[in-house]
Amino acid sequence: MAGKQKPSHPNWTLTLGIGLALVIFLLGSGMLLWLYINQSGWMATQPNQEIENLQLEETQNEPSATPFMPLPTTTATPSFTPTVSVEPTFTPTITPTRTAAPTQGEIPDSAYISGVVGRPQLYTLDCEARSAVDWARFFGVNIDEQEFIDRTPLSDDPEEGFVGDVNSAMGQFPPDDYGVHPPPVATLLREYNLDAWEVVSMSYEDLQSEIAAGRPVIVWIVNLPFEIDTTIYIAPNGNSTVVARFEHTWIVTGYNRYTVTVIDSKWTYNVKLQNFLDRWAALGNRAIVMREQN
Repeated sequence: MAGKQKPSHPNWTLTLGIGLALVIFLLGSGMLLWLYINQSGWMATQPNQEIENLQLEETQNEPSATPFMPLPTTTATPSFTPTVSVEPTFTPTITPTRTAAPTQGEIPDSAYISGVVGRPQLYTLDCEARSAVDWARFFGVNIDEQEFIDRTPLSDDPEEGFVGDVNSAMGQFPPDDYGVHPPPVATLLREYNLDAWEVVSMSYEDLQSEIAAGRPVIVWIVNLPFEIDTTIYIAPNGNSTVVARFEHTWIVTGYNRYTVTVIDSKWTYNVKLQNFLDRWAALGNRAIVMREQN
């Protein structure tokens, strides 16, 4: 007897597998499409965002040329800008050139004399002799400094001669080691045929006129950088005079609105005007000038 044949049924397992695969494919495609759209948008905006951040950082680190100012609603008002003036400092300078002499009654704002050469002092207290022989050389008379020192009279009165030891400590009052005032120095210079004359209470305008006329001037001052310390000294002969610690001499060779140019032995430098005036006034604005006396 022949066996029975089983009825054929569709392979539901295969169908289910194909359907599931199709669903997975569709889901995967949709997800890929969604990712692609979002990824494209991110790629489009991200570079600009980085550039924005970079530009911001660079702007923060870079100083602004001008601060932000709101636009005015009315006519703009100019801002005030102060002007800073710098006062000249105390610095060495080259001896400048001589300027032309002014007309009578006219004092130029600045004047300088060339050709005055200072040399080193031989001793600690010989500034008056050093200034005198350097000043004389400018006017064509050569004097040996040691000879000038030896010929300067000695005295307890600085108005009559040198007080003390020429090679002693500075900064003392007479009758201790001190120096000499203008009268004996001018007298000795005249013995060398120089028209040297002492001036007392000389005005700054007169000093300017001498320099503008091409004539350097020896002045008696309180030396830098020491404080001004003066007193009245009564000499044994009864004469009284103003004396100062660190009494010193300079040769004035120039000036401008701010400074006075001086020769101090081997140095040439500028002194601030007010400082010069204070130190000169301490001893009574005393000087020696080249001037013919009628």
